[in-house]
Amino acid sequence: MNENKTEIDLLLLDVLRGYSKIYFKGECYYFRHFRVYDDLKLSEYELEAFNSALKNGIKKESDLLKVAEEKGFWSKKDEESIKNLKWMISKSETAAGKIVDLNMRLPFEKRIGDQKKELSELENRRGGIINHSAEKLAARKRTSKTLMENIFLDESMTQLIDEDDLFYVSDAINHKVDKLCSLNNILRMAYNPAFFDYFTVCYRDPMSLIKKDIFSVTQWQKNLIFYASTLLNKLKSISMPDEVREDAVSLYNFKEKDESQDSDNKVTHGVSDLRAKMAKNEGKLTAEDF
Repeated sequence: MNENKTEIDLLLLDVLRGYSKIYFKGECYYFRHFRVYDDLKLSEYELEAFNSALKNGIKKESDLLKVAEEKGFWSKKDEESIKNLKWMISKSETAAGKIVDLNMRLPFEKRIGDQKKELSELENRRGGIINHSAEKLAARKRTSKTLMENIFLDESMTQLIDEDDLFYVSDAINHKVDKLCSLNNILRMAYNPAFFDYFTVCYRDPMSLIKKDIFSVTQWQKNLIFYASTLLNKLKSISMPDEVREDAVSLYNFKEKDESQDSDNKVTHGVSDLRAKMAKNEGKLTAEDF
């Protein structure tokens, strides 16, 4: 049995039917997937919770950061470092992905690891400062309301879980959500023949395939249709090797080479420049170096 294929098949089953079975300590719970319309309503609920928190004297994130700056626990330089690190990590990963030579790629990957560690430390410090902000309180209320309204004890979804049980089963639910949110998993679900073969016939009216409208479609059903459409458009418009066509992730990431440019020379030249700059700056790169 191909375990990876089986997992994608089961995730696709969950997405198409709009709910997942969550097994925890011998019990089965039913997790109804979040609908797009309900998510929009929750945005309104979160805003109301935020305004209520402000009225009760809870400070905004910006106010808490300002106090932390005055006390020397945070600075505008730290804030700017987070933005720069995110940008540099993205650019570094793109550059590293174009380097075939392992000896050339290793310094980049090491530096990326150092950047991610530095970013994590800064974000943890910042998170500790704003953890009790009005925004965080509103976000937690939104999450709690979302789960409380979508976890059931029965398949007919008439009996909601109680708050105490939700606390214990929440890790299993979050694990399922992570799998459903994974881009690679979504792409493989969308390209699964059980869905994609039918999608190619109904692509002009994809909502009819799942018999949903804007008020009833779930977030993951919406994503499934969007990425199936993206993959189909690539198949129709771009020439590619057969091995790329066979894999959803490879197909999604595939880009045609620009024949008018010598891209290989450009990549090599760019990598050489970056390596030279790293050597001059003790292995470090800044945003300007890119």
